[in-house]
Formats: sequence, C-alpha cells, structure tokens
Amino acid sequence: MEKRRGRGRPAYDSKQKLVAATCKLLSERGFEATSPVMIQQRSGIGQGSMYHHFPGKGKEGLALDAISHMRASTLAFLDGTPAPRGAEVEAVREHIVAALDRLFDRREGQALIRLMADGVAGAIRPLAQATQDWCDDIRAVIVVMLRADDPAEGPEVADAAARFLAPEFEHLAEELFTAALGRGLVRLPKIAFYLFPDREEA
Repeated sequence: MEKRRGRGRPAYDSKQKLVAATCKLLSERGFEATSPVMIQQRSGIGQGSMYHHFPGKGKEGLALDAISHMRASTLAFLDGTPAPRGAEVEAVREHIVAALDRLFDRREGQALIRLMADGVAGAIRPLAQATQDWCDDIRAVIVVMLRADDPAEGPEVADAAARFLAPEFEHLAEELFTAALGRGLVRLPKIAFYLFPDREEA
C-alpha cells in the first residue's frame, strides 16, 4: 500500500525522486558528466530501486524520462505566456524574445542547452531524437505565438493567412529560437566560463 503524507497527499515515490534528481543534474552538468551514483546521491534512492524502475536502461532511461518531464514543463511554461492577440509584429516579437530568455534561465532550458552541446548525448539516438523533438515543440509554440491571431478576424481568415505566411513564420521561429539559445548558452553557469576564460568574475 502506497505511503501517504499529510492529509491524504501521496508520498513522493522513488521513481519521481530519481527523475527529479536527473532533471537537476542535467541542467547543472549535462548528460556525460552525470553518473548514476550522482543521481542516487542527489535523489537519496538506492541502486536497487534505480534499476528496478529503469531495468537495463540505467542513466539513459532516466535521462529520457527527465527529458519527457522537462519537455512537458517547457510547453506548460510557454503556453502560460501567450503572445498578445492582435498586437503589432514588433510587440509580438519582443514578447517571444522575453519568454524564451526566461525559459533558458529556467532549469529545463539550461538542461536543453547542455543536452544540445553534449556530444555523448548526441551520439545516443534515443536521446538525440528526444532532444530534437523538444526543440521542435518549442519552435512550433513560437510559430503559434507569431500568428497572434486578431480576435476580430474569423478563424477561416486567420487560418488562411497563417498557411500563406507559414514559411515566413517558420523561418522567424528558427531565427528567434537560435538567438535565444545563444544568449542562454552565454548565461549558462560554467559553460560561460569555458567560452570566455579571460572574463573576470563580476
């Protein structure tokens, strides 16, 4: 029977603790520099429980679950910051830039940057695909934000305009996403130090 905490609240189970610890470590260290022992120590969960939840997969399986969790969190965050409807293009663009900067200052954004820069993670097909899918999700949300349909327009008119402008939206979404990644990379703890070793600490 599952342990319960407080007034009927389910206890945070061992699998959740392992995934939460992996999310934190991926954001702080990346995939290659994170070991199963680090995950166990951060989560407080023993090796037996780790391999019970992720049999035969170990760190890779944990990373995939962590990516899935952070991907959902990313979409929830961006969905919670919709672009102003019917606004001028420049106002929408500024809104998206600010939302992406906030995203890449968050744990999940930092984890995504580290995964994209991690050669080992990139060489493992399931991890590379999961990371690519995560990026594709963000680009798709940016396209939706760029549409910023005017509520005065009928949905058919808005959809027709969006189809006509789709290549332009996709190009701009890629441009905004890539620029935000670059800014996030420079602000990322430790990576910024390696990129600019001569920069003095503020």
